[in-house]
Amino acid sequence: MATLTACSQTDGESTPDAGTGINRPDATSTATTSDEPATAKFGEGFTFRNGLAVAVAPPEPFTPSGTASGFEPGDQAIVFTITIVNGSPDNYDPAFFTTTLQSGNREASKIYDSASNVGSTPTVVILPGREAEFQVAYSVMDPTDLVMEVSPGFEYRDAIFTF
Repeated sequence: MATLTACSQTDGESTPDAGTGINRPDATSTATTSDEPATAKFGEGFTFRNGLAVAVAPPEPFTPSGTASGFEPGDQAIVFTITIVNGSPDNYDPAFFTTTLQSGNREASKIYDSASNVGSTPTVVILPGREAEFQVAYSVMDPTDLVMEVSPGFEYRDAIFTF
């Protein structure tokens, strides 16, 4: 018999950046948390109450390889660099980390491009104090009108990134 229990969501706040992990040579971070809305701007970070932080760099143009999937003809391809910094005292498993994107009035199609190493999230657990960086790409109708929803996992509240 399976029993479901309620999970508390980890709130947080917008921060100037996600800080850095100990695996980056110049690691310094002064992230703080509060009950502010879960929104941040591209180029900023969002730090959750437990110390986990996510930064989404502003989008850049992207040229999918010939083997990429998810690009819609007539759209523009863009790529985001995402950094996860584990400032929490616990290991963070990014297996359930997801992003979705709206462009204009339409949900954008995620581009998977293994030839460019774009579209997959990290699979290795991120230890406390460390960070991981990866890229996700999308096929968008308007690269100036974007709203990205970032979900680190079930126990976290989603964070929204915009311009």
